[in-house]
Amino acid sequence: MRIALSITLGLLLTLCLSASPNVKTGAIPTWLYAIHPDLNKKPARDEISDGYYYQLFDLQTNLPLKTRYTHYIIDITNESGVQNASEVSVTFAPEFQQVVFHRISVIRDGAVLNQLDPSRIKIVQEEKEAGQFEYNGLKRAFLTLKDIRTGDHIDVAYSVVGFNPVFQNKYSDDFSFSCSTAVSNYYRTILTTTDRPLHILPFNNAPQPTQQHLGNMLIYTWDNPGLESGESGLDEPSWYAKAPTVYATEYKDWAEVIDWGLKTFNYYHFPLPPGLQQKITVWRAQAKGDKDLFANIANRFVQNEIRYLGLEIGVNTHQPHAPGGVFTQRFGDCKDKALLLTTILQQEGIPAFVALVSTETRRELANIAPSPGDFDHAIVAIRRSKGVYTYIDPTNSGQRGELADLFIPAYGYALVLEEGATGLQPVTPGHINDYTITEQLDTKYYDSSQLTVTSIYTGGAADDIRSAFAENSIKSVGDTYRKYYANLFEGIRQTSAVTYSDDSLKNQMTVLEHYCIPQLWSTDKKGKKYFEFTAGILDQAFPDPADIASDAPLALTYPYNVHYTLNISLPEDWEFGGGELHVKNDAYEFDFVPIVHGSNMSLHYLLKTFDDHIPASALRQYKEDYKSISGKISFQLYKTISPEGSTPDETPASKEAVSTTSLTKDWKVCWPAIWLTFFFSLFFSRLFVWLNARSEETLYAAGTGYPLGGWLILLGVSIGGTLLLEIAQLIRSNYYSYSNWAEYGNAGGSRLQYFLMAQLAIHLGFIAGGGAVLYWFLHKRDIFPRMFLWYAGILLSGRILLLLLASIIPIPPAMLSDYKFSLTRDAIRTGIYITIWVTYILRSGQVKSTFLEPFRERIR
Repeated sequence: MRIALSITLGLLLTLCLSASPNVKTGAIPTWLYAIHPDLNKKPARDEISDGYYYQLFDLQTNLPLKTRYTHYIIDITNESGVQNASEVSVTFAPEFQQVVFHRISVIRDGAVLNQLDPSRIKIVQEEKEAGQFEYNGLKRAFLTLKDIRTGDHIDVAYSVVGFNPVFQNKYSDDFSFSCSTAVSNYYRTILTTTDRPLHILPFNNAPQPTQQHLGNMLIYTWDNPGLESGESGLDEPSWYAKAPTVYATEYKDWAEVIDWGLKTFNYYHFPLPPGLQQKITVWRAQAKGDKDLFANIANRFVQNEIRYLGLEIGVNTHQPHAPGGVFTQRFGDCKDKALLLTTILQQEGIPAFVALVSTETRRELANIAPSPGDFDHAIVAIRRSKGVYTYIDPTNSGQRGELADLFIPAYGYALVLEEGATGLQPVTPGHINDYTITEQLDTKYYDSSQLTVTSIYTGGAADDIRSAFAENSIKSVGDTYRKYYANLFEGIRQTSAVTYSDDSLKNQMTVLEHYCIPQLWSTDKKGKKYFEFTAGILDQAFPDPADIASDAPLALTYPYNVHYTLNISLPEDWEFGGGELHVKNDAYEFDFVPIVHGSNMSLHYLLKTFDDHIPASALRQYKEDYKSISGKISFQLYKTISPEGSTPDETPASKEAVSTTSLTKDWKVCWPAIWLTFFFSLFFSRLFVWLNARSEETLYAAGTGYPLGGWLILLGVSIGGTLLLEIAQLIRSNYYSYSNWAEYGNAGGSRLQYFLMAQLAIHLGFIAGGGAVLYWFLHKRDIFPRMFLWYAGILLSGRILLLLLASIIPIPPAMLSDYKFSLTRDAIRTGIYITIWVTYILRSGQVKSTFLEPFRERIR
């Protein structure tokens, strides 16, 4: 079905020239103003883009004849130009315009090859905004050129005849002297009559035209003015334009534009159908005389029950459809919905009017020439007193809250179509556009961490998020939220679906999210554990000034109020470096306050904007502020274990270091480890006394043994070295630190803590055995050979027991992989060590001849 529909549409939209009387061929107009281009002039090679440049660009507008004439010559410089410039295309409105092609030819090696063949001109419907539910009825006539080659000159001339009658035969236009493609000869001409002079307003040092009088004709010409190249930056406000621009208009002032608007909207004189009158009666009863409540009820109806659909065809680009028809068909564009709501409110005696705004020009409306073409959106203004209005947007479906609190963007100015009005009116943006975000991050070193996010959207922010939930499935919205955090936490997944609640009276939306982060912490080559965090909503609000132009303002979201809190529960006590930060200027306010209580960290942020941009004059200071701000909203949490007086590793310069305290400051001790060591020491001391009093039969008499030497020296060194390594391992493992005890508890509960104590007990056994055997070795005791065999057994069985425990106890995977590797490595080393020295002791005659000394009890 869909494929068949697409084929049908294609056949309907692609028509030949004979099917359209709006496209024809004709001679060059005789009224043209004569120009004198230098066709040998060429741009610099580095100014040419897309493989071609304009040798000539001549634009002439004849107001009495309502005709726009275009003549250009393109030079193809390479194969890219062949691809990009081999089509002639003209867009027009068939309701009131015709296209006349005068010339389409290719100049090659001095020969002129005519390609203006009417049968090859195709016409298609041009609906680029259909995805936004807007249809303008425009069509595009195009001709695909044949056999275009590098070095060709494409010479095209055509006229578009007809002006939109909605402007009641008054002309206005604006054009900038800038280009993205190089132009060697540029001309612009406007021909009018002496009784229709234009008001010319140059902007950004745009050139003034030359004026000439030829009979009753008045001619404005720009003869080869300088053209600037380049485009606006992405971080510049929409209203900012740095290109030289000229505004040309027949409207003397804004009062004339208001008069045009009132006529176009028929002074709001429209009957309302009976069905709508019945609804108004119901609303009136609900409002009980409260005009604001009635206006809000009517506004909700127009917002939510009249769907947005713009049939902006012909004069309806600016002229609205009648309110009765809009109500009956239940659709309309912004001006249709604004007129419908205005008509309803005026019938109830509420002073409401259509207000025209520009979503792009905004505050700069006050600096440009008056024209109906300056506006691209219509809203409703309710007059409170002279010059004071409440603005509402009937296209903002899903909006909630009281009438006075309805959010309106920072449009800067509006042209209120009210009789007696003479100029633009300021638009105060909605004061409620608040985001309150609380993120709770419960971190674990070796297990999954949990993230809970509570977002409260109020005012304009609630309008936006409510619309997102209305237009998308819960799953789709959830995926959007998850992807937002996936840029920060690898492998993050949702543990439950996103939920939300809506308080329509307060116009407040609350969204709740739950996530699991499998492995939050990473470990660098130096063994430092860390993870990085960025407060995304704040990071997006502050553009990076590194690549911005120093002579242009920097755009800010305005109005914008963000209260952001990050609560982090850490595996151990922590410190936050850097302290608070407070920045306030004419554009924004930023506050950061960290609060740390042991292992709980709470980072509080506030951002409030006071304007929609940072002036160019303040960018130097902003760059300094940005360094400090970015260090607070993007930072790294890291853990190092360093002796007293040492300095932890530095994090990257762009990060704010957050580190744990060093071992010497970790005054909280692990009492289970202390008591285990205490009782083990009592037990070992008693065991040592008992074993030390034992004696063994020897082949030789006491006192006749050899001195320690030869291979025995190496054996003694190995026993001492093993003892020192075990002591160092005991220190590194930090068994006596409460934070380490808590870390194991967070990672695996009490069973993992018991495993920690089992490790301590085994390592204490290694140390005790090594110390005793070294003592007996140095004293050449007769029990040394047997005790070394027992010591070897303790080492091997201890290593095996640790491996067995690591297999039985559920250890987090991130911890287990590294730990099992080290245990296996140590077990293999111990096995090799025991094999070598046990064999030596059992077979060595030197051992039997050296360790002969019996126990001798001291006489006091």
